[in-house]
Amino acid sequence: MHLARFLWNDRIRWGIVKGNDVWKQRGNLFRNARAGDYLGPLAQARILPPLERTNKIVAIAANYGEKDDRDGPGIFMKQPGTNIGHREPIVYPEICTKIIHEAELGIVIGKTARHVDTETAIDHVFGYTCCNDISAREMTTSDLGRGQSMRWKNFDTFCPVGPTIATGLDGDNLRIQCRVNGKTDVDGSTHDMIFGVAELINWVSRVMTLYPGDIISSGCPVTAEIQVGDTVEVEIEGIGTLINPVVSEC
Repeated sequence: MHLARFLWNDRIRWGIVKGNDVWKQRGNLFRNARAGDYLGPLAQARILPPLERTNKIVAIAANYGEKDDRDGPGIFMKQPGTNIGHREPIVYPEICTKIIHEAELGIVIGKTARHVDTETAIDHVFGYTCCNDISAREMTTSDLGRGQSMRWKNFDTFCPVGPTIATGLDGDNLRIQCRVNGKTDVDGSTHDMIFGVAELINWVSRVMTLYPGDIISSGCPVTAEIQVGDTVEVEIEGIGTLINPVVSEC
């Protein structure tokens, strides 16, 4: 099942997406969501990020490559102003000189999680979505505090999410791709994550409570630079393709 949050006739709704059409969502979103009345073609809706304003995105650092002696990955947050939806523009800040894409699997939490063990962690997953953790790469060395500074990860529009939440997938075995202007920059698999879905939920829930609708952005296989005028596509198997143009702030 694919669920989307969207603007329809000036009203924010959740709906069930089937092909190019959308139905009203009935029942509790996280427990028994089902299709209600037919709304119409999805093209008539403005797709929004698939999370409410009260939800958070917890991002994961360094989750691909060679595993070392760490007991878990780095954790940081993407502030609410970073969240944009499918086809909304990524704004290239005028003070930046190098921004990069980071195509990532978003793990959508379905029930409250705190100190969850790895054996039961998957029970807390509602579904999965696409995330693009945009970063101002040069600020990891230019800022006071370097990589600890929030600035490089938290410019407005620096976290496209969507277009839908897909349920019933194996989050540890999904192909993940990123294309810029049609050229493939990333072609990998979540199978290569150092810490899998259950381990990430366990790790994060030992730090903070996760609530239904919260998203863990699970880290990216490869990064590459993007420029004003580019179109960035994040495609994850079974979910769909998140598309965002890059525009100038000026």
